[in-house]
Amino acid sequence: MTDNQIKRSIYDSPEDGYRKLFDQYHSYVYTIVFQILRGCGSQRDVEDCVVDVFSDVLIHYDSSYEGSIKAFIGTVAKNKAINLKRSISTRSFRTVSMDEMEIPLPSQQNLQEEAELSDRARILIDKVKELGEPDSTIIIQKFFFDRDSKQIGKIVGMSSTAVRMRCSRALKRLRSVLEELDITL
Repeated sequence: MTDNQIKRSIYDSPEDGYRKLFDQYHSYVYTIVFQILRGCGSQRDVEDCVVDVFSDVLIHYDSSYEGSIKAFIGTVAKNKAINLKRSISTRSFRTVSMDEMEIPLPSQQNLQEEAELSDRARILIDKVKELGEPDSTIIIQKFFFDRDSKQIGKIVGMSSTAVRMRCSRALKRLRSVLEELDITL
């Protein structure tokens, strides 16, 4: 059935015309609404929205309107579904009071321990960097990235034996520097 035929039918007999309009565009409206509400709305929400679309069309559609009925109905369906989706989304969020949350707040002692560990890590990284190249790269690759001597050798362009020797010497220097700062590995 064409738009002109539906318009003529609405003009002649509104009840019969709107029944034809519903039959013609029900699947179209359902598809639009379902695509928008998929994942957040229930089947009941989709069906209710489709009914709301047709009730809005019944109330607001003027048969003397020159544009496409399909475009008008599609726009109404899209807007209704988006509004319902927003409504459903805001309903699904619930404010929780701090008393309901069971997240233990850190104690002052835990905060102080974490700050000390963070300071130690920063000092350690600084002292490793002070070793210079390629020793700092070897230490970082070995202890931070858990790479073996062969892999590190490819990175720094040395044999695995040379990497092991440099690593051993660099660790001795690093330990002595950290001992002066009262930090043990």
